[in-house]
Amino acid sequence: MNRMSSLAVTAVSLLILAVASPAGDAVGQEKARQMSDVERVNAASQVFIAAISARDIRAMDKLWAHDSYVAFMGPLSTTLVVGWGGVRNAWEMRFNQFDRVTVSLAESHVHTTGAVAWAVGVEKVRLLRRNGDTLSFDAFVTNVFEKRDGLWLMVSHQATPQRSSSSPVAFGLKRAFMRRVIS
Repeated sequence: MNRMSSLAVTAVSLLILAVASPAGDAVGQEKARQMSDVERVNAASQVFIAAISARDIRAMDKLWAHDSYVAFMGPLSTTLVVGWGGVRNAWEMRFNQFDRVTVSLAESHVHTTGAVAWAVGVEKVRLLRRNGDTLSFDAFVTNVFEKRDGLWLMVSHQATPQRSSSSPVAFGLKRAFMRRVIS
């Protein structure tokens, strides 16, 4: 069954379940709310990926909670950054290091519970430095969101390069690249 057929079957099945469930069915309503939150977190994740690829700090301003406990640990990070001011500065620094940043989400799994959600998955990253050097790798990613006034805001981003023989970031190459970035 192709993807469109699978989506159509899923949509029809959900519609049938919604119609068959009594109006006061709390379980059905909770599932509908959960699905809605998962879809919203997925949408926030896509906007986040687009903001990284566009190197758009103003978009980041809108996506992140501006709190003292937000945290950032990117795939090239050497330190943990905590607090919105530091996180914003870290993104500005990253955006200024590269002429082009391309990030896509290869895999994502989202879970919500109340006003907190997390998305774990794999990002495909391609970076073009100003000197023409490129760096491409896959990274495990965990993003944590908080729901505020119906919006899912990022409170933590952590990405770690996958350790594989095909990854140029594996072990020593990451350090060598960081030495070139810093110098």
